Amino acid sequence: MALKDKIPLSLRLRLNHLAFDLGAFPKVKPCSIPNKLRFPDNRKGGFVMSADFEMGWAFRFSKKKRNIVESLSAQTRKGFSHLIELFEETGVPITWATVGHLFLEECKPGDHDWMKRVPYFDHKTVRFMEGDWYDSDPHCHWSEGKSWYAPDLVKQIMQSPVPHEIGCHTFSHMNFDDRYCPPEVADDEIKACLQAAEPYNIQQRSMVFPCGTYGNIPVLKRYGFTIYRRNIDYKLAYPFMDEHGLMVTPSTSGVDFGKKASGWSVEQIQRRLLALVDRAIATHTVGHFWFHPSMVEEEREMLLAPLLRHVAKRRDEGSLWVGTMGEADSVARKAIERAKTV
Repeated sequence: MALKDKIPLSLRLRLNHLAFDLGAFPKVKPCSIPNKLRFPDNRKGGFVMSADFEMGWAFRFSKKKRNIVESLSAQTRKGFSHLIELFEETGVPITWATVGHLFLEECKPGDHDWMKRVPYFDHKTVRFMEGDWYDSDPHCHWSEGKSWYAPDLVKQIMQSPVPHEIGCHTFSHMNFDDRYCPPEVADDEIKACLQAAEPYNIQQRSMVFPCGTYGNIPVLKRYGFTIYRRNIDYKLAYPFMDEHGLMVTPSTSGVDFGKKASGWSVEQIQRRLLALVDRAIATHTVGHFWFHPSMVEEEREMLLAPLLRHVAKRRDEGSLWVGTMGEADSVARKAIERAKTV
């Protein structure tokens, strides 16, 4: 038995909270770029937010949530206008990482038959072991399949005065891990995304992988993607370049009640989120926060709203740079070039 397992859970939770309050974590990734070159306008830290916009596509093979496709999709639609209004109130742009099928006005049986299918696989969060990957697709007009299409919501994002980015979350919420997704499947997924986004004049350059997975980076590069979100050991980091020349922006924290399961109160979760923004400023890094648009009202009002208002305050004070994933890519690449001349 590990030493930590011998410590009572209540004491472990108190130690965990104390360690965070004292700044012992999260870990900060070292960066060789001088602090003064990292952000424009002498800003000290950065904030990026992405939304995993997926509707029913995320849950049809989920091990935990297969039976709540309709309810979570309905929750997304119920709260969507409130989310847009909150971003407009605070003037915070985000990256809406959108499942490609949601762009479609409609589709018919056979429309996706040209796409290569992923082999059966069993992942820690997803189990696909029978049938066809598109068995859940209702093949109808969006008004009759609102869990599987969302052109109305995409247009709502585009019509907002806040300059949001619409990024990619694969075409069908595909696990892009190289162990499960052959490159030819990933290739068709990206090709389908770009085709679906074309009528909207959207050029996708930012990727958020479903289910916290990661892989098929050469495919992304081939189609012009330049940045992706990834889980790594460091929760605060300045965007850095991978071996393929794409930028990586590590995930800092989800904005949800997930930590309640580990003994955190809502107030503690809220303070933690705000503290992470301030630590990004103190460490000259970028905090990349994410959420699901299906979040319940309490999460939106008690976590997301205070976080965005705190971000807006720090931005207006002149200490925090705020932008989308695509903008973070541009800022980081310029900083890398400037650092070469120092």
